[in-house]
Amino acid sequence: MRKVLLIMILGLCACKKEDNTTPHKSFYGKWFYTAAIHKQYTVSEGDTVYSRIDTLQYNGADYINFTEDRVALRYTAATKHLDSLLFEEVTPVFFHLDSLLCEATGISDSALQYNSLDFQYNETPLVQISQTFYWLKK
Repeated sequence: MRKVLLIMILGLCACKKEDNTTPHKSFYGKWFYTAAIHKQYTVSEGDTVYSRIDTLQYNGADYINFTEDRVALRYTAATKHLDSLLFEEVTPVFFHLDSLLCEATGISDSALQYNSLDFQYNETPLVQISQTFYWLKK
């Protein structure tokens, strides 16, 4: 009886799912932007219209630095401007940068891909959705 109880306890301990909701540690740190694709959609009465698609190639100087202090520092080389954004982890892959909802779609030691969503509502039945896909490297 004791052997069965011991085996059951060991089995439960071995099968316990880890309750860790933070992104992989390689998510944190300074990441340099390499490219971005910006798409804008307008949804009106169930119909979707693609109104803009822009592609941007970065020169290697623009970066974002994700810190564990709930701050993301984003540097834009063209304007020499450093933004401080509120960085809030929602799940291991979803996070907020200020009011933007973002999803990390690929994370490795040397590359990060994420996209952001921004919803703009009008008083008419019109919704504008901006989505930007980012590629970054360490």
